[in-house]
Amino acid sequence: MTPAAPATPLGWTLTYGADLSIRVWGDDCLVHHALSNDTHRLAAWLVPALERLAEQPPASLDELATLMDADLETAADALQQLQRLSLVQPC
Repeated sequence: MTPAAPATPLGWTLTYGADLSIRVWGDDCLVHHALSNDTHRLAAWLVPALERLAEQPPASLDELATLMDADLETAADALQQLQRLSLVQPC
């Protein structure tokens, strides 16, 4: 019997209490997570997806990939990395 593949989340949202402040400089950005008081340096191409999630969550992987101008695999990897930083979560 083969193990089941991990379930793909139906959508993504910001983590609870993620009141993000975003500042962009060229190809980089700083994101401050107010609840944790953590600041992260990220690639600027992630900003449209984070702003979309802040405005009207949730969003699908397809929509976020389009906003990031990335293929689905790259977008999924980026979202998993943002999840490890406690900025986004699957829903």
